[in-house]
Amino acid sequence: MQLNRLLEHITYESAHGNLRLPVRDICYHSKGAGANFLFVCIRGQKSDGHDYVFAAIQKGVSAVVVEKASVIYKGTEQFLCTKSGCFCFEEIIHKYGVAVIVMKDGRKALAELSAAFFDYPARKLKMIGITGTKGKTTTAFLTAGILREAGFRPGMIGTVWIDNGKEKITAKHTTPESYELQRYLADMVGNGCDCCVMEVSSQGIKMNRTDGIYFDIGVFLNIEPDHIGTGEHASFIEYLYCKSRLLQQCRIGIVNQDDPNAHKILWGHTCLVETFSGKADISETAETVAEHVEFYMEDGKLYSRFQVKRGREHFTLQMQLPGMFNVYNALAAVSIVSHFGVERRQIERALRRQVIPGRCENVGISGEYVFLIDYAHNEMSLRNLLTTLRQFQPERLIVIFGCGGNRSKFRRNRMGETAGRLADLSILTSDNPRWENPLDILDDIEEGIRETKGAYLRIADRKEAVEFAVKEAKRGDIIVLAGKGHEGYQEINGIKYPMSEYELVESAVRKQRKIGR
Repeated sequence: MQLNRLLEHITYESAHGNLRLPVRDICYHSKGAGANFLFVCIRGQKSDGHDYVFAAIQKGVSAVVVEKASVIYKGTEQFLCTKSGCFCFEEIIHKYGVAVIVMKDGRKALAELSAAFFDYPARKLKMIGITGTKGKTTTAFLTAGILREAGFRPGMIGTVWIDNGKEKITAKHTTPESYELQRYLADMVGNGCDCCVMEVSSQGIKMNRTDGIYFDIGVFLNIEPDHIGTGEHASFIEYLYCKSRLLQQCRIGIVNQDDPNAHKILWGHTCLVETFSGKADISETAETVAEHVEFYMEDGKLYSRFQVKRGREHFTLQMQLPGMFNVYNALAAVSIVSHFGVERRQIERALRRQVIPGRCENVGISGEYVFLIDYAHNEMSLRNLLTTLRQFQPERLIVIFGCGGNRSKFRRNRMGETAGRLADLSILTSDNPRWENPLDILDDIEEGIRETKGAYLRIADRKEAVEFAVKEAKRGDIIVLAGKGHEGYQEINGIKYPMSEYELVESAVRKQRKIGR
């Protein structure tokens, strides 16, 4: 594709040099640059793409996109300013034969250019975007499972993986960077997908990763203070605003009307709105409602059963996902698929079979006690999880958890306090310490748990913590290993070491059986 044809689809401040140069691909890291690539400068948390313009030029890029804020004028001449100094546009253009495009926002530019480069693949798919502090992954899996049952071919983008219709790719972010996102969507189109179920994180919206996509359906599940701090959101107001933007880039908005902030999420919305509710006794306006909700245990597995009322339809759903929060996730999925003409029996069959990786997942290691793996990694999700498990009246409720490094200390305190109030025993261990000392993180959690009367102990090594829980397990206990779920690694000092929750549990069980013999 020629540069001038690509620029026809976007708004830019100015363009300099030969605009008829070829663009073979787009990149935003100089390490990935190549001959006839378009290099887009974006500002990251740790580095600025403008400082790598000449590294990209040396690799043969045909054009660079720079932000207006990095350009200064000296008379009639324009200069690109980087940490290495200021460089004249004329030198870049004539000495290196590289075109220079000036745009207001590099991230927005990357999203718009990527969408145009891949020929707007989102327009060729039914796009479903799901946002919320908790439940995005579960709702996405339930929705995709129902659509698949009904004969559709959904692609998926989210926390666990990207399913492009041909293969499953491990996800690095809940919402990928805009270039990768558009490439995945293009792959889905090429692989015969007819729709895409996508988790939309607040960070993804804030960083313009979803710009250039207009969703057929946008879903709001819930919101509570989270992801607030350095490198995330400056405040709850910003966090809420970012989530609300999804309802400004979709045709139909499906909203959990029971969330206390639902009315704020709707500020400035531009979509048609419908709602769902789990409070049948007081809900008179929601299009989709759950009633007669019950949770029960059968053969060592935990289930939910409830009736759904949507218009004139009434039907009963059963699923291997306990908890009211999962009932809400199912209501969201039912609301979504109703716009695809899915039949009631297809919904019933799909939900009955669906298991979500690392989401309240029963690993079935004993008939005497229940052992679950769950991704709960913030106070809201941990509170919902433990409150739900309490309803099954276990002999003891034991939770093994930690907190991620380089995140809010407040989050750690709150998670500790929540575990102390709701669990019979909390085993504090390491999660993804990232660049922090794991023991310092445990100190922060312990500070919160000490405010309660809850019993706890510290075992920093996650493998040892799981082994201790399996060793001490008794008949009727429910044990939940929380925080990492499906993740297959532990991040320490910038390195992701292989580690699977499933393998930790299997190893602990083998060790205990060997000791038992």
